Formats: sequence, structure tokens, C-alpha cells
Amino acid sequence: MRYLLDTAPWINGVTVPHVLPARIRRLVASTDIKGLCSISLLETAILYRLRRLDIDGALAEFLAVGLSGDLQVLELTPSIAVKTNELGEDFPGDPFDRTIVATAAVLNLKLITADPAIRDAKKCAVEYYAFKPSRSST
Repeated sequence: MRYLLDTAPWINGVTVPHVLPARIRRLVASTDIKGLCSISLLETAILYRLRRLDIDGALAEFLAVGLSGDLQVLELTPSIAVKTNELGEDFPGDPFDRTIVATAAVLNLKLITADPAIRDAKKCAVEYYAFKPSRSST
């Protein structure tokens, strides 16, 4: 496994893949096995409950589609939990971001994210892209 998907790139890859830059779509579609933190499932459920996630159908159906293929769900471990505290008080992330970054750092994965605060924190390897919802499909 080489890559960990942040929650937003994972959701966008399922719902509106054309907003992802071509190089990110290639990484996501590559044969490299990718990971997704289990905490991203909770974050997605909360976004759905708060009506901040626009999907057709039920949440369970979205999750089933989003988790198909070669995506591996990575569970929280004691070492990842400890790492969330080692990111420092100045780390600009909510508990979801802290857990996702800690997972990437502990497992030595490159995090695919559109979050510039995560990129700039330099707490894990990052494959950054600027999120542009109006991006064409090229």
C-alpha cells in the first residue's frame, strides 16, 4: 500500500470524479492498493446526517460503492492514537484530520489531500492537489 485517501478525495472520487485532477484520478485508479481510515466512514456519516453530503440514495449504498475495489479500510490502532497527540497543539486539524494524518505517518503512506493546512503542516508525506469544483474532466 502506498496511498491513503483523505475523506474529501475519497467522497469526490465516488460522487464527482471529474473534479479531481487527472494525475489524482490516475493515482486513485492505479493498481496500487489504497487505504482509507475507518474514521473517514464516521466523518462521511456525519456529513450525510448534517446534509453536507449530496448523494443519491442511502448512505449504506454510497459506502458499499465507495468501498468496492482495491480500497482497504484501515482501523485505528494504539500507535495511531498516540501519534495524534504527537502532531502538536499547533496542528491545524480537527480530530478527523489528526487521525488521518497520524495514520499516514505511522503507516508510512502518502496522503492524497486537497487540504492546504495538512500539506503545510508537513506531518506526513502528502500528494496535494488544489480543489477546484468547476474543474473540467481533463
